[in-house]
Amino acid sequence: MQNKIYDAAVVPCADYAEENIRKAIEEAASAIGGLDFIKPGDKVVIKSNILGAKAPETAATTHPMMLYTLSKMLIERGASVVIGDSPGGVFTSAYLSGIYRGAKLLDVEKSGAKLNYNTEVKEAQINGKSAKEISYTAYLDDADYIINFAKLKTHGMLLYTGATKNMFGIIPGLTKPDYHYRFPKAEDFANMLVDLNEFKKPTISFIDAVMGMEGNGPNNGDPRHIGALIASKSPYHADLVATALIGIDPQRVIYLKAAAER
Repeated sequence: MQNKIYDAAVVPCADYAEENIRKAIEEAASAIGGLDFIKPGDKVVIKSNILGAKAPETAATTHPMMLYTLSKMLIERGASVVIGDSPGGVFTSAYLSGIYRGAKLLDVEKSGAKLNYNTEVKEAQINGKSAKEISYTAYLDDADYIINFAKLKTHGMLLYTGATKNMFGIIPGLTKPDYHYRFPKAEDFANMLVDLNEFKKPTISFIDAVMGMEGNGPNNGDPRHIGALIASKSPYHADLVATALIGIDPQRVIYLKAAAER
């Protein structure tokens, strides 16, 4: 009998032990259709949340062991894996190197994956609801599949940040403030985030909710143990599950409201 495929899954993951993470990823991915679409030779980019040179225990970034374990699982299927993001600041290889070191990400490459050092930027016409033209990180163009691996956090401006907001990281670091200037209204900014997700559609969105951030996120809140991993083929569905998990009305999250109105 074929197992039922769900829109989204939330599974327990008590800590960052590799065996627990592997079990959680396998269970969550299986519930939404599995990882068997990955074939030998496929190029996968894991779009992580690498906010800055923040140690894993601050709960500001996707935990390195999550990235390490998922990378191993993809490489076992014959894929090549690149892990990247565009943290705030100059988008240069030297700056990225310091961020990776500070975020304790260098050992992730022991999985066989590579951290991204391609700092080329491209322009695109996207005809979104808010965004019509954008600058974005070109390394994403090399991917056959983009896997979005966010961190569950509350957010000082947007109330909550997860899978949908994580795709704002396709905008190069110093360009991000310009998008706040271009879209000063909350509704327009929310629709811009949805536009980015529709432009570079992630194949799967995971949310690291083992340790979340509570309070003044995405950078200065307090770590909070949640003990879960979330997965969906839709970043919006992943965020709906995450907000339910922590008791936030999704109608209060402006970009989820914008996505629902689409």
